[in-house]
Amino acid sequence: MTNKWKINNVDAYATYGLAIKRGSYNDIMSPPTPRPRLEHEFIDANGAQVDTVSPLTYEPRRYSVKIILVGANFTQFWQRYNALRTAIDKPASFALYVADLGITVNLLYEGMKCTSKSRSLRGGKVVAEYELLVYESNPVNRTYGA
Repeated sequence: MTNKWKINNVDAYATYGLAIKRGSYNDIMSPPTPRPRLEHEFIDANGAQVDTVSPLTYEPRRYSVKIILVGANFTQFWQRYNALRTAIDKPASFALYVADLGITVNLLYEGMKCTSKSRSLRGGKVVAEYELLVYESNPVNRTYGA
């Protein structure tokens, strides 16, 4: 399997056995939501006056990234699981690079929920799917391009 993802500039599949499920790209690709514009309604006028001069600012975003963790056996699986947790479970943000999109997003870890666990039929690999809960505090602070 070729890697298309990096966490903090480290190959996510080789290091953590991690792959991102494609459905997770929707939240990453969606533009941020602008904060409401200032507006005022005058009682003696129709409609409202809306601030069209001030620059737009954007809301932070919370979403989940669906991931798969793979290990050749239980020992390797738990080593990779713990290494991933160590890389992302910090007060500071971690950088997630998605090569398919040519984008790096800075995310804060907010938790991880196992959605399914199975033992693969191929060579006894251990495979688990997770929902990685993240917070993108500044959705305009992204890096585009390879």
